[in-house]
Amino acid sequence: PSKTALVTGATDGIGLTTAKELAKKGYRVIVHGRDSARIKTACEEVKAVSQYFPADATIPALADLSSLEGCKHLVSIVQDTCPTQLDLVINNAGVFSDGYGRKVVGEHDLEETFAVNVLAPFVVTSLLLPLLTVKDGTRIIVVSSISQSYQIEDWDDLQFERRHYSAHRSYSESKLLDAMLCFEFADRLTAAGFDTSRVTCNTLDPGTVNTKMLLAGWGACGIPVKKALDQTWLATSDEVERVTGQYFVGRHNRKAASSAYDAGVRSKLWGILSDLAPDAAAIWKQL
Repeated sequence: PSKTALVTGATDGIGLTTAKELAKKGYRVIVHGRDSARIKTACEEVKAVSQYFPADATIPALADLSSLEGCKHLVSIVQDTCPTQLDLVINNAGVFSDGYGRKVVGEHDLEETFAVNVLAPFVVTSLLLPLLTVKDGTRIIVVSSISQSYQIEDWDDLQFERRHYSAHRSYSESKLLDAMLCFEFADRLTAAGFDTSRVTCNTLDPGTVNTKMLLAGWGACGIPVKKALDQTWLATSDEVERVTGQYFVGRHNRKAASSAYDAGVRSKLWGILSDLAPDAAAIWKQL
């Protein structure tokens, strides 16, 4: 295969749809999930529509992105299987973490929504930068949501250690942070001298789609999963070639929450993430 893509959270929902669509378009797909049986099933589905022999079509990647160790394990799988280049990363994995009204806390006391939805894209993308900046046409996508907050309620309490936990609030704040992270990635790549012909980074609302997450948090108010193709469009379309640092809704360039464009606010996020994952932050200094 000439191109390889990593799709996190690719065992069901929009992630699986995207993995299959990429396979149809000639990508070898790294299928990430946190359950080995579901990864195996997803890989079979992707192989069935791939242009390549089954052995070449997919790479299974088992990793729990709610922990730093899990993020680094995923990176090591990618580095081992794609030692020369990576053409596309879609930070699709996301959780709506409602532990029956209580927050879910994992390793290192990380709140699950923040860990999977925000810290993981920062760590995985940053540590993979050496592979993502090798050749022209590379794309990085951070999945946000139309349900992103307008602003962060308390920068000193992103993980709800003091605030009363709300799964919806935690999720919507995480999706605002994802937009901020994308814009910060795009700006930093440009500042490091990478032309948009080399690498771009964009974010999107993937649509209101009847995924497990939507059904759990909001009910069946969306389109079928198999029709969720906006993510594939942003990853592959010539229409967005060399476009970077933008937010798309329904394949149209839209404005994210205004606070996402505030460089001072974004540097606050960068500082918090850098403290949690200094080795990921260090990669940016080496560019």
